[in-house]
Amino acid sequence: MSGTLKKNIIRQRPRLLYAGVNSTGRGWINQKTPCENAELILVSKGGGKSEIGDAEYPFTAGDLIIFNSGVSHREFLDDAPERELVFAGIGNLHIYGRESDKILKDRDFCIIHTENYFDVLNCYLTQLVAETEGTQPLGEAIAENLLKIILMFAVRLSSFDRADTFNENMSYLKAKEYFDEHFAEINSIDAVCKSLFVNKYFLAHLFSQNLGMPPVKYLIQKRIEHACKCLETSDMNVADIGKACGFADPCYFSRIFKKTKGVTPLRYRYLFKLDRDEKEGKKKK
Repeated sequence: MSGTLKKNIIRQRPRLLYAGVNSTGRGWINQKTPCENAELILVSKGGGKSEIGDAEYPFTAGDLIIFNSGVSHREFLDDAPERELVFAGIGNLHIYGRESDKILKDRDFCIIHTENYFDVLNCYLTQLVAETEGTQPLGEAIAENLLKIILMFAVRLSSFDRADTFNENMSYLKAKEYFDEHFAEINSIDAVCKSLFVNKYFLAHLFSQNLGMPPVKYLIQKRIEHACKCLETSDMNVADIGKACGFADPCYFSRIFKKTKGVTPLRYRYLFKLDRDEKEGKKKK
């Protein structure tokens, strides 16, 4: 039985229906409709959530989302510095011990941490997309074999799915939401950890894993983003804008702003207005 399973886990030739990369969208990036085929989505960068049925499930970079046919879902991408999903739809799927067009045996979908398998899966899926979009010789044959390998990895990973995947993703989303809502009030990372009931090492892991930066850097990024909006849309003085964004010291605010944006706050406002007036002048002409 074991030898037969290893050799013939994919009983017929699967058919690649579509494959692609979404690296520009944010917010809800697709319509919620029942999928007529099995589908794989690898979260290669950023994070977000899947709305499946009437519930929402968070995902983060490095997660593989597996859907059996018939599952109604749509995906939401966070506004992260980098975000990317690689996806593939598969038809004519017959896997040993599963119903037709189903990768999973005992559930309709799952979200799995790929961990050590991420690099190889990302490589195979990205190459699968390249082979379907290119015109190189043997592209169809290579894509067919890549698809079989990817499917076998999906079956392997789904059998070792870790129970803490969902919990860790929820911890990240909760932490990010706290920073997004309270960035101007946060006095220290230790205080954040107390509010979220996590230690600072786990918090650092969550931000590094999902955003590629430590919590302090994300906090500064949020504050500077808000400062830019204030400079663009109001006549508040620089010191007041700094305080509104969480910087008690105006000199420190100006120094961090220049380090991040390359110019001082006043210079940023001047350049923004200059660019805006120039664009409005062109429209009038």
